[in-house]
Amino acid sequence: MTRIHSGRQFYGGLLEALTQVMGSAKGYLMDHGPRVALVAQQLGHEMGLSRRETSELLFAAILSDMGMVGLAEEAWENPVPELPPDVRARVAQHPVRSEERVRMIPHLEGLGPLVRHHHEWWDGSGYPDGLAGEDIPLGAQILRLADTVVALGQARPQRGPLGPEAICEVVERSRGREFGPRLAATFLDLFRADDIPAFDVGAFRHSVARASEHVLPEEVSPLSGDQLLTIVANLIDAKDPYTAGHSRRVAALAVAVAGHLGLQEHMRDTLWAGGYLHDLGKLRVPLRILAKTGRLTDEEFTLVKAHPTDGARILEGIPPLRHLTTGARYHHERWDGGGYPEGLRGDHIPLVGQILAVVDSYDAMTSKRAYRDSRSHADAVEEVARCSGVHFSPRVAAAFLALPESVFEAVQEGAPPVRGPFRSDGRALRTHRRSGVPAARVG
Repeated sequence: MTRIHSGRQFYGGLLEALTQVMGSAKGYLMDHGPRVALVAQQLGHEMGLSRRETSELLFAAILSDMGMVGLAEEAWENPVPELPPDVRARVAQHPVRSEERVRMIPHLEGLGPLVRHHHEWWDGSGYPDGLAGEDIPLGAQILRLADTVVALGQARPQRGPLGPEAICEVVERSRGREFGPRLAATFLDLFRADDIPAFDVGAFRHSVARASEHVLPEEVSPLSGDQLLTIVANLIDAKDPYTAGHSRRVAALAVAVAGHLGLQEHMRDTLWAGGYLHDLGKLRVPLRILAKTGRLTDEEFTLVKAHPTDGARILEGIPPLRHLTTGARYHHERWDGGGYPEGLRGDHIPLVGQILAVVDSYDAMTSKRAYRDSRSHADAVEEVARCSGVHFSPRVAAAFLALPESVFEAVQEGAPPVRGPFRSDGRALRTHRRSGVPAARVG
């Protein structure tokens, strides 16, 4: 049986989720990365790159702005015609931050130089290293041009989108300064011949699937999938400075509860990945609301309550991740019907949602927030018991309350329970420790 949390297709789905994470975090730049990816891939083909190289270029374009998440949120939420110097200085750090994160993604580690150098200029005046001319990797040169022309064609706070002639004029003026002469000429030939098609989501998704065939192994291990899940979740949690590690802890506790309930492996796998991605929709909630110390207004709370639906909508649009939609949509429903987004009651709430509701609430209580200090483990457990049958499913709450203290200690220390392909007897865990690979579970 094919594992739902492993394989090339699931991995490609997570990479597509990354584009949604970054797009959601960057507000008016929602689909900038996918647009850059398609333009860069076409330019790479025209410049004579191999199929594998153009596939790597597609993924490098998707990942090149990873370092922006959590770096300058106010710039995207409150756009101004010109960034203040301190914000501009932070933005200039993002290629290096992106490279660091890309080097942690299994099978895509080699894209680091393309990502690091995608803001270098042909004349040496770019950043972060001031490379010039042919010292800049060709793929990075292509990303620079694709990034620029896509940005010019999109509206910005200080201007509307530029038309084709204006874009050509900018590229002409920047030939030999921002862009290499041959690359600029190649783009202009394509653009003037109207050979660069309009952006299409379906075409982008197809390109990701085809590129995966050339870059990813046919069998992507569950451990690789879990590493990428961690990276995606860390980017989600980075939106709110008070939620570091939240998604990982929710996933780990959800799997522990599922184990106590005797649920089958496919349900534990769904809870594991769903726990990591349950707050995907929070990326569309402004930071000023997430970090607010006072009481939320009705309008602000409405935006917060939209995040389960927003997250589910994103996951529904990515076929390999569609099975995770339920957890994202229903993790804020209450047993008494007083939750959101649909006000479901009792066992009308899917079991995945019931489990995530308990562990999400526990971790929120035991974590510091902008508007309150954290509560102790004992206080949080007492609250779960008090709310059984009101806020939480009695059956799920009982399973949660029956978990041994060692599970909570392991989760807080960053060591989730053993799941999936890792043996519960610890032999696989010891093997990973000996080999220097971080253990993914602890039982």
